[in-house]
Amino acid sequence: MTHFFMDNIPLYPSYEINPPSYGVNDPFNYIIPDVPTLSYREIILNKINQITTVGFTIDEFQKTMVIFCLIRFIIYSIKYNPITSFKICAVGSASCLIWAMALNGCVRFHFTQHNMDDIKLLSRIATEEEEYLRFRKMVGRINYMDTYWKKATGQMSSYHFEWIRPIFDIIPKRYSNLTEPIYEYIRTDLFYVLKSIYKTHIRTLVPMMIYGLTVRVGKRYMPYHTRWHATLYFIWHPLHSYTLQCASRFRAYIADELVPNRRYIDAENLRIYLGALAFAQISFCMYAMLHAIFSQYFYIPFLVQNAELHIGPRPANSIYSGGYTAWQDSFVFYDLNLKETLRLWWGFLGRGTKRDRDRRKNRKKRK
Repeated sequence: MTHFFMDNIPLYPSYEINPPSYGVNDPFNYIIPDVPTLSYREIILNKINQITTVGFTIDEFQKTMVIFCLIRFIIYSIKYNPITSFKICAVGSASCLIWAMALNGCVRFHFTQHNMDDIKLLSRIATEEEEYLRFRKMVGRINYMDTYWKKATGQMSSYHFEWIRPIFDIIPKRYSNLTEPIYEYIRTDLFYVLKSIYKTHIRTLVPMMIYGLTVRVGKRYMPYHTRWHATLYFIWHPLHSYTLQCASRFRAYIADELVPNRRYIDAENLRIYLGALAFAQISFCMYAMLHAIFSQYFYIPFLVQNAELHIGPRPANSIYSGGYTAWQDSFVFYDLNLKETLRLWWGFLGRGTKRDRDRRKNRKKRK
């Protein structure tokens, strides 16, 4: 019976037995179909449609920032000189890198919490993050198995801290029963213990240490634009962390309370709110990166005032300080007008000032 069925199954598809005659000189034409060629206009329109429907990927957005930086470098090389242009673009790139790290952390958190499922504009970012994590797990698994196999078979060529062996050789041999276990521990296990301590206790303090050493202690050598963005990031980060903790509690509330009690409508509504929060936070990081790469500033009520209380007003005479900060001309610190403090729009890229508005009003009155 099995032989009967196997005889009735064709070994090759019919088109491979009698291939269509797409060309005489190329016998493999029929395997790869003709791909229609698209014009540059169609490619650009398709990309714009893709971005407006399913959004950017992080890799595409970062490459876009690099392209903007190169365009700025060419423009300022013509306006000034290549060295000055490089300095201006380097300052903007350093500020952009601060928000790029915040963007990666934000995406990683919301992906692990599954808060990007209900937002279509974040679908490509979620797919990209899933592929990246799968690749990282595969590489980590391979490295772990390779290290474990070398340890098990004795093929480990070298250990950490082997350079301290001459120090232990100085100690008399009669103390070897005490020194050899210590040396073996330092040679084989100390590195991994220190690595674990760094990951659990020190790594979280590294950004604050870098901020203190560069922005506060070494502020004389740090451009104002980078100090401004770094200070604003460290003021914004605690609020951002609090919202992430709230998102985690809401996710636990959905899993432990709403779904077991069959409150599916409430659970679905809360999932939509969590997706909107993820979209808002990711969009804000991209918005900050876009301003930073162009050496610009942006205004957030209360947060920006606190940042500028730390680092002072922008030096308007320096070409390395970046763009416009109209809010610094509108009010005096420690004597804030609440109406001006809560304002969000200060003109395009912060160009508008109170003096400009008064001039426009006077022109209208004259007419």
